[in-house]
Amino acid sequence: MKGLLFFFIALSAGMLFGFSRTTNADNQADGQQVMKELDDFQKALSGWMKNLDTLSSQFTSLQKSVGDSMAPLKEFEKTIKGNEVKLNSIDSRLAGLERLSSVADVKGLLDSFGKTLDVLKKLLSDLTKRVEDQEIKTAVLEKRYQEAQRPLEPIKKAIDDLSKLVTDKLGEQEKKITTVEDSMKTGMASLNAAMKSFDGQSKIISDLEMRLKKLEKGGVVISGAVAAETPQAKQVTAPVGTETAKVADGTGTTEVVRERVVTPEEEGFKELGDGFYIRNVALSPFGSSSQIKGEIKNFSGRDRSIASFVIKVYNAAEMLLFTQDFSLKTFKIGEVRTFNEIISGYTPVEIARYEIVTKRRY
Repeated sequence: MKGLLFFFIALSAGMLFGFSRTTNADNQADGQQVMKELDDFQKALSGWMKNLDTLSSQFTSLQKSVGDSMAPLKEFEKTIKGNEVKLNSIDSRLAGLERLSSVADVKGLLDSFGKTLDVLKKLLSDLTKRVEDQEIKTAVLEKRYQEAQRPLEPIKKAIDDLSKLVTDKLGEQEKKITTVEDSMKTGMASLNAAMKSFDGQSKIISDLEMRLKKLEKGGVVISGAVAAETPQAKQVTAPVGTETAKVADGTGTTEVVRERVVTPEEEGFKELGDGFYIRNVALSPFGSSSQIKGEIKNFSGRDRSIASFVIKVYNAAEMLLFTQDFSLKTFKIGEVRTFNEIISGYTPVEIARYEIVTKRRY
Protein backbone atom coordinates (compact mmCIF):
# COMPACT_ATOMS: atom_id res chain seq x y z
CA MET A 1 0.00 0.00 0.00
CA LYS A 2 2.83 2.38 0.90
CA GLY A 3 4.51 1.64 -2.47
CA LEU A 4 1.33 2.45 -4.31
CA LEU A 5 1.01 5.74 -2.40
CA PHE A 6 4.59 6.62 -3.28
CA PHE A 7 3.80 5.82 -6.91
CA PHE A 8 0.85 8.21 -6.97
CA ILE A 9 2.90 10.94 -5.26
CA ALA A 10 5.63 10.53 -7.86
CA LEU A 11 3.03 10.52 -10.60
CA SER A 12 1.60 13.77 -9.25
CA ALA A 13 5.04 15.36 -9.17
CA GLY A 14 5.75 14.24 -12.73
CA MET A 15 2.46 15.64 -13.93
CA LEU A 16 3.23 18.88 -12.11
CA PHE A 17 6.59 19.02 -13.82
CA GLY A 18 5.01 18.29 -17.23
CA PHE A 19 2.39 20.97 -16.89
CA SER A 20 4.96 23.50 -15.75
CA ARG A 21 6.48 23.32 -19.24
CA THR A 22 3.31 24.67 -20.86
CA THR A 23 3.83 28.27 -21.97
CA ASN A 24 0.35 29.06 -23.22
CA ALA A 25 -1.58 31.33 -20.81
CA ASP A 26 -4.86 29.54 -21.37
CA ASN A 27 -3.24 26.16 -21.07
CA GLN A 28 -1.49 27.38 -17.89
CA ALA A 29 -4.84 28.26 -16.27
CA ASP A 30 -6.26 24.93 -17.28
CA GLY A 31 -3.10 23.30 -15.97
CA GLN A 32 -3.56 24.94 -12.58
CA GLN A 33 -7.11 23.68 -12.50
CA VAL A 34 -5.89 20.24 -13.39
CA MET A 35 -3.19 20.42 -10.69
CA LYS A 36 -5.80 21.38 -8.14
CA GLU A 37 -7.93 18.46 -9.19
CA LEU A 38 -4.85 16.25 -9.02
CA ASP A 39 -4.14 17.54 -5.53
CA ASP A 40 -7.70 16.79 -4.47
CA PHE A 41 -7.41 13.43 -6.09
CA GLN A 42 -4.16 12.79 -4.22
CA LYS A 43 -5.81 13.62 -0.88
CA ALA A 44 -8.76 11.41 -1.72
CA LEU A 45 -6.35 8.69 -2.78
CA SER A 46 -4.47 9.02 0.54
CA GLY A 47 -7.78 8.64 2.40
CA TRP A 48 -8.58 5.58 0.35
CA MET A 49 -5.16 4.15 1.00
CA LYS A 50 -5.69 4.63 4.74
CA ASN A 51 -9.04 2.93 4.37
CA LEU A 52 -7.30 0.13 2.52
CA ASP A 53 -4.81 -0.18 5.41
CA THR A 54 -7.67 -0.28 7.93
CA LEU A 55 -9.44 -2.87 5.81
CA SER A 56 -6.24 -4.91 5.66
CA SER A 57 -5.99 -4.94 9.49
CA GLN A 58 -9.66 -5.93 9.71
CA PHE A 59 -9.00 -8.62 7.18
CA THR A 60 -6.07 -9.96 9.26
CA SER A 61 -8.20 -10.00 12.44
CA LEU A 62 -11.01 -11.74 10.58
CA GLN A 63 -8.55 -14.32 9.22
CA LYS A 64 -7.38 -15.15 12.78
CA SER A 65 -10.87 -15.41 14.34
CA VAL A 66 -12.93 -17.10 11.65
CA GLY A 67 -11.51 -20.03 9.66
CA ASP A 68 -14.30 -20.37 7.18
CA SER A 69 -13.89 -16.75 6.01
CA MET A 70 -10.89 -17.74 3.90
CA ALA A 71 -13.04 -18.30 0.83
CA PRO A 72 -14.35 -14.71 0.58
CA LEU A 73 -10.90 -13.40 1.46
CA LYS A 74 -9.42 -15.38 -1.39
CA GLU A 75 -11.98 -13.80 -3.66
CA PHE A 76 -10.94 -10.43 -2.27
CA GLU A 77 -7.32 -11.30 -3.00
CA LYS A 78 -8.30 -12.06 -6.56
CA THR A 79 -10.09 -8.70 -6.69
CA ILE A 80 -6.98 -6.95 -5.32
CA LYS A 81 -4.91 -8.61 -7.99
CA GLY A 82 -7.41 -7.42 -10.56
CA ASN A 83 -7.13 -3.95 -9.05
CA GLU A 84 -3.36 -4.14 -9.29
CA VAL A 85 -3.74 -5.00 -12.96
CA LYS A 86 -6.05 -2.03 -13.33
CA LEU A 87 -3.63 0.18 -11.42
CA ASN A 88 -0.86 -0.99 -13.72
CA SER A 89 -3.08 -0.05 -16.60
CA ILE A 90 -3.64 3.35 -14.97
CA ASP A 91 0.11 3.64 -14.51
CA SER A 92 0.61 3.04 -18.20
CA ARG A 93 -2.10 5.58 -18.94
CA LEU A 94 -0.47 8.14 -16.66
CA ALA A 95 2.85 7.46 -18.38
CA GLY A 96 1.13 8.20 -21.66
CA LEU A 97 -0.36 11.30 -20.01
CA GLU A 98 3.10 12.75 -19.63
CA ARG A 99 3.49 12.61 -23.38
CA LEU A 100 0.20 14.40 -24.01
CA SER A 101 -0.02 18.09 -24.47
CA SER A 102 -3.79 18.38 -24.40
CA VAL A 103 -5.56 19.12 -21.07
CA ALA A 104 -8.71 17.56 -22.43
CA ASP A 105 -6.96 14.22 -22.72
CA VAL A 106 -5.77 14.57 -19.11
CA LYS A 107 -9.33 15.25 -17.99
CA GLY A 108 -10.45 12.14 -19.82
CA LEU A 109 -7.82 10.10 -18.05
CA LEU A 110 -8.87 11.58 -14.71
CA ASP A 111 -12.49 10.73 -15.42
CA SER A 112 -11.45 7.19 -16.26
CA PHE A 113 -9.42 7.03 -13.08
CA GLY A 114 -12.42 8.39 -11.10
CA LYS A 115 -14.55 5.58 -12.52
CA THR A 116 -11.89 3.12 -11.44
CA LEU A 117 -12.02 4.60 -7.95
CA ASP A 118 -15.78 4.21 -7.96
CA VAL A 119 -15.32 0.55 -8.76
CA LEU A 120 -12.87 0.31 -5.85
CA LYS A 121 -15.40 2.00 -3.58
CA LYS A 122 -18.00 -0.53 -4.54
CA LEU A 123 -15.61 -3.41 -4.01
CA LEU A 124 -14.66 -2.05 -0.59
CA SER A 125 -18.33 -1.63 0.30
CA ASP A 126 -19.03 -5.21 -0.74
CA LEU A 127 -16.11 -6.48 1.26
CA THR A 128 -17.21 -4.52 4.34
CA LYS A 129 -20.66 -6.02 3.97
CA ARG A 130 -19.18 -9.50 3.75
CA VAL A 131 -17.17 -8.88 6.90
CA GLU A 132 -20.32 -7.76 8.70
CA ASP A 133 -22.17 -10.82 7.41
CA GLN A 134 -19.33 -13.00 8.67
CA GLU A 135 -19.54 -11.41 12.12
CA ILE A 136 -23.28 -12.06 12.14
CA LYS A 137 -22.64 -15.69 11.19
CA THR A 138 -20.13 -16.00 14.03
CA ALA A 139 -22.64 -14.59 16.52
CA VAL A 140 -25.27 -17.03 15.20
CA LEU A 141 -22.84 -19.94 15.58
CA GLU A 142 -22.08 -18.94 19.18
CA LYS A 143 -25.79 -18.73 19.91
CA ARG A 144 -26.36 -22.16 18.34
CA TYR A 145 -23.50 -23.59 20.41
CA GLN A 146 -25.10 -22.25 23.59
CA GLU A 147 -28.44 -23.70 22.53
CA ALA A 148 -26.75 -27.05 21.80
CA GLN A 149 -25.33 -27.04 25.35
CA ARG A 150 -28.77 -26.63 26.92
CA PRO A 151 -29.96 -30.24 26.23
CA LEU A 152 -26.79 -31.49 27.95
CA GLU A 153 -27.64 -29.74 31.22
CA PRO A 154 -30.36 -32.29 32.21
CA ILE A 155 -27.88 -35.09 31.46
CA LYS A 156 -25.26 -33.46 33.67
CA LYS A 157 -27.85 -33.01 36.39
CA ALA A 158 -28.94 -36.64 36.04
CA ILE A 159 -25.31 -37.78 36.34
CA ASP A 160 -24.87 -35.67 39.49
CA ASP A 161 -28.09 -37.09 40.97
CA LEU A 162 -26.98 -40.64 40.11
CA SER A 163 -23.60 -40.06 41.76
CA LYS A 164 -25.31 -38.75 44.87
CA LEU A 165 -27.70 -41.72 44.89
CA VAL A 166 -24.80 -44.18 44.57
CA THR A 167 -23.00 -42.42 47.44
CA ASP A 168 -26.13 -42.63 49.60
CA LYS A 169 -26.57 -46.32 48.74
CA LEU A 170 -22.96 -47.02 49.65
CA GLY A 171 -23.49 -45.23 52.97
CA GLU A 172 -26.57 -47.35 53.66
CA GLN A 173 -24.66 -50.52 52.77
CA GLU A 174 -21.87 -49.52 55.13
CA LYS A 175 -24.43 -48.96 57.88
CA LYS A 176 -25.98 -52.36 57.18
CA ILE A 177 -22.54 -53.99 57.24
CA THR A 178 -21.83 -52.26 60.56
CA THR A 179 -25.16 -53.51 61.93
CA VAL A 180 -24.39 -57.05 60.76
CA GLU A 181 -20.94 -56.87 62.35
CA ASP A 182 -22.48 -55.69 65.62
CA SER A 183 -24.99 -58.55 65.43
CA MET A 184 -22.15 -60.98 64.77
CA LYS A 185 -20.23 -59.61 67.76
CA THR A 186 -23.32 -59.98 69.93
CA GLY A 187 -23.76 -63.53 68.63
CA MET A 188 -20.10 -64.32 69.33
CA ALA A 189 -20.48 -62.94 72.85
CA SER A 190 -23.53 -65.16 73.35
CA LEU A 191 -21.61 -68.10 71.89
CA ASN A 192 -18.68 -67.43 74.22
CA ALA A 193 -21.06 -67.33 77.17
CA ALA A 194 -22.58 -70.63 76.00
CA MET A 195 -19.08 -72.12 75.60
CA LYS A 196 -18.16 -71.03 79.12
CA SER A 197 -21.37 -72.62 80.40
CA PHE A 198 -20.53 -75.74 78.41
CA ASP A 199 -17.01 -75.73 79.85
CA GLY A 200 -18.44 -75.58 83.33
CA GLN A 201 -20.71 -78.48 82.56
CA SER A 202 -17.80 -80.36 81.00
CA LYS A 203 -15.78 -79.82 84.18
CA ILE A 204 -18.64 -81.16 86.26
CA ILE A 205 -18.90 -84.19 83.99
CA SER A 206 -15.11 -84.71 84.19
CA ASP A 207 -15.25 -84.55 87.96
CA LEU A 208 -18.09 -87.07 87.95
CA GLU A 209 -16.10 -89.36 85.62
CA MET A 210 -13.06 -89.08 87.90
CA ARG A 211 -15.12 -89.90 90.96
CA LEU A 212 -16.68 -92.86 89.14
CA LYS A 213 -13.25 -94.20 88.19
CA LYS A 214 -12.09 -93.74 91.78
CA LEU A 215 -15.06 -95.81 92.93
CA GLU A 216 -14.29 -98.44 90.28
CA LYS A 217 -10.65 -98.64 91.39
CA GLY A 218 -11.62 -98.91 95.07
CA GLY A 219 -13.11 -102.50 94.77
CA VAL A 220 -12.64 -105.33 97.40
CA VAL A 221 -9.92 -107.98 96.85
CA ILE A 222 -10.01 -111.25 98.80
CA SER A 223 -6.42 -112.14 99.62
CA GLY A 224 -7.00 -115.26 101.67
CA ALA A 225 -9.41 -117.29 103.84
CA VAL A 226 -9.22 -119.22 107.17
CA ALA A 227 -10.24 -123.00 107.49
CA ALA A 228 -12.94 -124.11 109.96
CA GLU A 229 -10.54 -126.27 112.02
CA THR A 230 -8.18 -123.37 112.55
CA PRO A 231 -9.79 -120.52 114.41
CA GLN A 232 -6.60 -118.47 114.30
CA ALA A 233 -6.64 -115.76 111.53
CA LYS A 234 -3.86 -115.65 108.96
CA GLN A 235 -1.95 -112.34 108.70
CA VAL A 236 -1.37 -111.05 105.12
CA THR A 237 1.05 -108.19 104.42
CA ALA A 238 -0.67 -105.38 102.46
CA PRO A 239 1.23 -103.76 99.56
CA VAL A 240 2.07 -100.08 99.47
CA GLY A 241 -1.02 -98.02 98.71
CA THR A 242 -3.44 -100.58 100.25
CA GLU A 243 -5.41 -100.89 103.49
CA THR A 244 -5.98 -104.10 105.54
CA ALA A 245 -9.24 -104.80 107.38
CA LYS A 246 -10.57 -107.84 109.31
CA VAL A 247 -14.06 -109.11 108.49
CA ALA A 248 -15.82 -111.53 110.83
CA ASP A 249 -18.35 -114.10 109.59
CA GLY A 250 -20.05 -117.11 111.12
CA THR A 251 -17.09 -119.49 110.75
CA GLY A 252 -14.13 -117.20 111.56
CA THR A 253 -12.28 -114.03 110.68
CA THR A 254 -11.08 -113.04 107.16
CA GLU A 255 -8.56 -110.33 106.33
CA VAL A 256 -9.59 -108.06 103.42
CA VAL A 257 -7.13 -105.85 101.49
CA ARG A 258 -8.49 -102.60 99.94
CA GLU A 259 -6.65 -100.50 97.38
CA ARG A 260 -6.23 -96.90 98.47
CA VAL A 261 -6.10 -94.23 95.68
CA VAL A 262 -3.30 -91.71 96.17
CA THR A 263 -4.60 -88.17 95.49
CA PRO A 264 -2.61 -85.51 93.54
CA GLU A 265 -2.57 -83.34 96.66
CA GLU A 266 -0.71 -86.10 98.49
CA GLU A 267 1.86 -86.04 95.68
CA GLY A 268 2.36 -82.30 96.16
CA PHE A 269 0.20 -81.10 93.24
CA LYS A 270 -2.23 -78.19 93.21
CA GLU A 271 -5.33 -78.10 91.03
CA LEU A 272 -5.31 -75.98 87.84
CA GLY A 273 -8.71 -76.95 86.51
CA ASP A 274 -10.12 -79.37 83.92
CA GLY A 275 -8.43 -82.25 85.77
CA PHE A 276 -4.88 -80.84 85.56
CA TYR A 277 -2.58 -80.39 88.58
CA ILE A 278 0.71 -78.51 88.99
CA ARG A 279 3.70 -78.63 91.37
CA ASN A 280 7.31 -77.55 91.82
CA VAL A 281 6.70 -74.17 90.13
CA ALA A 282 9.72 -71.84 90.30
CA LEU A 283 10.37 -68.31 88.99
CA SER A 284 14.01 -67.45 88.26
CA PRO A 285 15.92 -64.69 86.39
CA PHE A 286 16.84 -65.21 82.75
CA GLY A 287 19.05 -62.31 81.63
CA SER A 288 16.85 -59.18 81.52
CA SER A 289 13.75 -61.43 81.58
CA SER A 290 12.42 -64.26 83.72
CA GLN A 291 11.70 -67.95 83.29
CA ILE A 292 9.05 -70.03 84.98
CA LYS A 293 9.13 -73.82 85.12
CA GLY A 294 7.30 -76.65 86.84
CA GLU A 295 5.43 -79.95 86.44
CA ILE A 296 1.86 -80.62 85.32
CA LYS A 297 -0.06 -83.90 85.77
CA ASN A 298 -3.01 -85.05 83.63
CA PHE A 299 -5.62 -86.29 86.07
CA SER A 300 -8.57 -85.45 83.82
CA GLY A 301 -9.51 -89.07 83.19
CA ARG A 302 -8.65 -89.07 79.47
CA ASP A 303 -5.76 -88.53 77.09
CA ARG A 304 -5.38 -85.08 75.59
CA SER A 305 -3.95 -84.52 72.10
CA ILE A 306 -3.11 -80.99 73.14
CA ALA A 307 -3.55 -79.16 76.43
CA SER A 308 -3.29 -75.37 76.48
CA PHE A 309 -2.42 -73.17 79.47
CA VAL A 310 -1.98 -69.44 80.15
CA ILE A 311 0.57 -67.65 82.35
CA LYS A 312 -0.58 -64.29 83.83
CA VAL A 313 1.96 -61.96 85.46
CA TYR A 314 0.99 -59.11 87.84
CA ASN A 315 2.91 -56.31 89.55
CA ALA A 316 2.57 -55.05 93.13
CA ALA A 317 -0.38 -52.83 92.13
CA GLU A 318 -2.26 -55.93 90.85
CA MET A 319 -1.88 -54.67 87.27
CA LEU A 320 -1.65 -57.32 84.57
CA LEU A 321 1.81 -57.02 83.00
CA PHE A 322 2.11 -60.01 80.74
CA THR A 323 0.20 -63.03 79.40
CA GLN A 324 1.64 -65.98 77.53
CA ASP A 325 0.10 -69.17 76.18
CA PHE A 326 1.84 -72.53 76.06
CA SER A 327 0.71 -76.03 75.13
CA LEU A 328 1.61 -79.65 75.89
CA LYS A 329 0.94 -82.11 73.08
CA THR A 330 -0.02 -85.80 73.42
CA PHE A 331 -0.70 -85.50 77.13
CA LYS A 332 -1.71 -88.97 78.35
CA ILE A 333 -3.80 -89.67 81.42
CA GLY A 334 -1.75 -89.93 84.63
CA GLU A 335 1.36 -88.54 82.89
CA VAL A 336 3.52 -85.83 84.49
CA ARG A 337 5.04 -83.29 82.05
CA THR A 338 7.48 -80.45 82.70
CA PHE A 339 7.28 -76.96 81.22
CA ASN A 340 9.74 -74.05 80.95
CA GLU A 341 8.53 -70.66 79.66
CA ILE A 342 10.28 -67.28 79.30
CA ILE A 343 8.59 -64.10 80.64
CA SER A 344 10.13 -61.62 78.21
CA GLY A 345 10.91 -58.06 79.38
CA TYR A 346 10.24 -58.52 83.11
CA THR A 347 12.66 -59.56 85.85
CA PRO A 348 11.53 -61.44 88.98
CA VAL A 349 11.91 -58.19 90.96
CA GLU A 350 9.17 -56.57 88.84
CA ILE A 351 6.80 -59.52 89.23
CA ALA A 352 4.68 -59.55 92.41
CA ARG A 353 2.68 -62.68 91.60
CA TYR A 354 1.72 -64.95 88.72
CA GLU A 355 -1.08 -67.35 87.81
CA ILE A 356 -1.16 -70.46 85.63
CA VAL A 357 -4.61 -71.52 84.43
CA THR A 358 -5.98 -73.76 81.72
CA LYS A 359 -6.75 -72.07 78.43
CA ARG A 360 -10.36 -73.22 78.42
CA ARG A 361 -11.00 -71.33 81.65
CA TYR A 362 -9.13 -68.26 80.46
